[in-house]
Amino acid sequence: MCTPDGHRIDIDLTDRAPLRLGIADGQHVWLHTPGDLTRVRASDLRRLAREVAAVRVEYPGRDVVADIHVVIADEAQAARAALAEAGKSPPVDTLFYVGTASGLAGLVADLYALGITDGAMLIPLLGSGVVEFLRREVLPELQTLLPAGPRSSQPRPA
Repeated sequence: MCTPDGHRIDIDLTDRAPLRLGIADGQHVWLHTPGDLTRVRASDLRRLAREVAAVRVEYPGRDVVADIHVVIADEAQAARAALAEAGKSPPVDTLFYVGTASGLAGLVADLYALGITDGAMLIPLLGSGVVEFLRREVLPELQTLLPAGPRSSQPRPA
């Protein structure tokens, strides 16, 4: 295909690999889909894009996911209140999300859809009780936001 002035248009129609989602809780890491990946930390989206690009140059074909510290609840106000009550601060070198499961799923889906990352490693900031909530609420929400494609039918521990 060419533009009106004769320049060739190169369109990549290859399928993307499925979104990679993990949950890291202390020493335990759970992955929705198996396989090797590289985790990247960055304090904002611009830095994240640069870090991911550098990893992709060094390790072509390897999936790259963003570490995101999370505080979620059924309502965003409850998540903010829980964070304030705990008096904790997220690490300054990683993305941080406070809100609802659907908002978090939207962030992860956007990072994937825009090609910034291949997914996310969610790191609960306020205790391990959140892990099951993340698995139960965020994963189904993500599946409604992303186009259908080949996915692992059974989540497996890493």
